[in-house]
Amino acid sequence: MKRFLIPLSLIIFIVVAAWVDIQRNSVPMIRPSPLHPVYTISAPDDAVSLAQGKTIIKLGPCLFGLYSGTIAFQSITQAKDFMGLQGYEPEKWRIFQLSGDYQLDVTDGVLNKTLQLSREVTTSDKW
Repeated sequence: MKRFLIPLSLIIFIVVAAWVDIQRNSVPMIRPSPLHPVYTISAPDDAVSLAQGKTIIKLGPCLFGLYSGTIAFQSITQAKDFMGLQGYEPEKWRIFQLSGDYQLDVTDGVLNKTLQLSREVTTSDKW
């Protein structure tokens, strides 16, 4: 039993530390009027959830750097071009605007803060 105590304690510590890190990063930054919009790609289910009034968050870096953050784009065109290059089918993926500012909340193309989905980008938006 003693030989399992140290590994078990270590596993419990890691699980608790990961949980605390995720909880700390689960509060989104919401900027009321960002000067530089930020966009991301997500599943159509998120559009349904937004329509139902649910809050959808996209994580910034967490799990002590193991997850670097959600991919982010400076424009709708960049997001659309990325989808085309990666072969993402439009019926399986959507473009969303996030609650942050690209210059403040994005580093190297990924979110550096947790942000909230604001709205789905539609075909009437400027591409």
